[in-house]
This record gives sequence, C-alpha cells and structure tokens, in this order.
Amino acid sequence: MARGTRGIVPSPLHILAASLFALRFGSTMTAVGLPLLVLHRYGAGLDAGLTLALEILPNVVFGPAVGDLVDRSDARRYAIAGPLLAAPFLALLTRTAALWQIQLLALLIGIGYLVGLPARMALRTAVIPPGAETRGNGVLLAAQRVPTLLGPALAALLVPLGYSVLFLVDAGSAIAAALLLCALPASVRPPRAEAGAEAGAGTGPAAALRRLVTSSIPGVVRTVAADRALSALAGTALTYMFAFGMTRLFLAAYTLGRFPHDPALFGVLTAAMGAGAVLGSISAARFDRFSPGRLYVAVNLAEAACWLSTILWHAAAPAVIAIALAGFCESVGTVVFYAEAQTRLPRDFSGRFFGVLIPATDAFSLLGTVTAGAVVASGVTPAAVIIASAMAVPVLALCPLFLRRGLWRAANGGAAPAGGFAEGETC
Repeated sequence: MARGTRGIVPSPLHILAASLFALRFGSTMTAVGLPLLVLHRYGAGLDAGLTLALEILPNVVFGPAVGDLVDRSDARRYAIAGPLLAAPFLALLTRTAALWQIQLLALLIGIGYLVGLPARMALRTAVIPPGAETRGNGVLLAAQRVPTLLGPALAALLVPLGYSVLFLVDAGSAIAAALLLCALPASVRPPRAEAGAEAGAGTGPAAALRRLVTSSIPGVVRTVAADRALSALAGTALTYMFAFGMTRLFLAAYTLGRFPHDPALFGVLTAAMGAGAVLGSISAARFDRFSPGRLYVAVNLAEAACWLSTILWHAAAPAVIAIALAGFCESVGTVVFYAEAQTRLPRDFSGRFFGVLIPATDAFSLLGTVTAGAVVASGVTPAAVIIASAMAVPVLALCPLFLRRGLWRAANGGAAPAGGFAEGETC
C-alpha cells in the first residue's frame, strides 16, 4: 500500500486482488445454485453436464484470438468488459422455465468469460514485480480462494430462499469487479519488433485470423516446447482440468447420493474446499525453498488421494476434511504453476500464452464436466476413480522431469533456468 497526500492508496496488486475477490465471490453463488437447479429440475445425465459445460465453450473456440488482442492493446479494458457482458445474463437465469433457456444463457455468460479471462491473467504480470512472483501470485490466488470459502457458506444459507437470489448476487458482484478495475492505470502494450510487418499485412478480420494462425499460436507452441519444465506443467494442466471439470457435478451428486436429507451439505463441502484453498494460497510462499517440481508432484498426488478417499466416507466430517485437504493441495499447485509461468514467459506474452492454454484447459474441463454428467448417474465411485487417475497418472509419468532440480526456478536463485526465456526475449 502506498501513502499519498489523500491517505492510503491501494497498490495495483491489491486493486486486482479486490476485483478478483468480487468476481469469484459471485461466481461461487452460481457454482452452487446452477448444478443444484439443473439436477433438481431435470436430473443427472448428459444434458446436465452439457448445460454446465456451455459456459466455457466460447473461450474454447475463440480464446486464442482474444489473447492475441489482449497482448496488443489495453488488457484492463478487456478485463472490465468481460464481467459487464456477463452480468445481465446472470440476472436472467432467475427467469428461466426450460433447460434450453438455461443453456442459452450459460453460452452467453461464457462470452463474458471469454473476453475477461485472458486479460485478467495478463494483468497479473503488470501488477506483480519481478522477483515477487510467488508472493504476488499467492496474494491474487488467496483473493480468488477466500470467496470459495465465504461464498458457498453464504449460498448454503440462501438456498432455502431460492436459486434466484444466488444468481442476482453473482450479477452484482460481476459489476463490482469491473468497476474496481477502473482504478488501475491503462496498460497499453508498447509496439513490438514485429509490429511493422504485421501492419503491412493489414488490420481486418482476415489479417487478424492469418496472424493468429501463422504467428500467435505457433509462437505459443514454440515457447512451451522450448522449455521442458513449462511443457510438463502445461501438459499436466490439461489432464488436471479434465479431472477438475468432473468435480463440480461429482460433489453435487455425492451430496445428493450419500446425504440425501442434507442437500445444503454441497455448499459446506464446496466451502471446505475453499477453506483449504485459502490456507494453501496463504502458505504457498513458505514452500518457496523447495524445488517447485517436487512440490508440484507432491501436492498433485496428495490431491488425487483426497478425491479417491471420498468413496470411503458415509459421514459428513471425514468427507469435509478430505475435500478441504484437496483444496489446500490445489491451491499450492496453482501458485507453483503461475509463478513458474510468469518467470519463464517473454515480456508481453501472457495474453497469448493464457489465450491458448486456458481454452485448451477449458476444453478438457468441458470434457470432464460432460463426462461427469454421464458417469455420476451410475454412482460416485467410478467418478472418484476417474478424477484421481486423471490427476495422478500424468504427473507420475512425467516424474523424471519434475524431479530434476536444475530445471526449476527455486534451484536457480529464483531466475528462469536454462531452457526458459529471459525477460524481454521473444520466441
């Protein structure tokens, strides 16, 4: 925090953290309300999974294009526009009377997600100074994870009042998140070396598509392929997000199946995962002395074990503990991923990198969500086995890379190791 003539002025890091808090707080309401609404009205099945997956479909298809635009303009502008686009459609969820209406609104909400997400990832690099990647990403992740504790707990209290209340809170929070970002300075990117050549190629939609296919996406692929550690992280992120995509419907079905007389326990379990995630994000900096690769293996295997253990529990207390531990491990692993990516990516490349990576992980999450809709209909045990396997097996297969200390930032004085990119270097 900086002190000026008018009192205490929030730092850009804390402004972004407050915006992320508001955005995630609202989304946790819909994360509780929408699965329960769909399952109660229309039952489990492929349609239920498809409904939840439609929200991320626009980002899967158009994410790389938006990521390219973010790197070439003011990331803040896109980060503000995304929540404002989604807010009206969130409010309209209160007026639905058929499954197709929910599906259409989920798709439209996904447009706001598409516009805002790569921009918020790019803003991380703008507000976190070099050398403070772990601490800064820990602060931002804590801002996103605290709502996963508070939001579902409040949602559990509001569910008896109806799902409409949850959706209206989400819409209001999205607007608040956008307004908070107005306090950040504009972040227009400086012209890059290739700008002249691209200008000569034109600026219309055809030229933008050509640039995306011939320059942006191949550039991301080359960047990741040139760094073995980043390749391993990106690869396991895909399979992890398949598993994570299953957990949303899995927890709802687990609650309704194992604890049918206490549907509010879904909110409690989601809050427990949030509590673990908050503790993990706050504690992540304490693990900075360990090799990030080894830490990443440990937390992923531990999280897989937590999800697998749910098949053993028929009482609420051990289930809550297992889900809380899963949240802790997820949060620490996420901080490792963001910190490593930030130190390894070239300057002004975050938008394109996450504009490609996030749609790819969203595609796997979408597949996981749809899969869960079909699998949980036959019971929670096969779903738990699939979730644990998708988290653990790829990490075990890549252990030779993750266990090599010389590949990782913590083993090289906090700098990007050989095989990564120096700051300012282009791919």
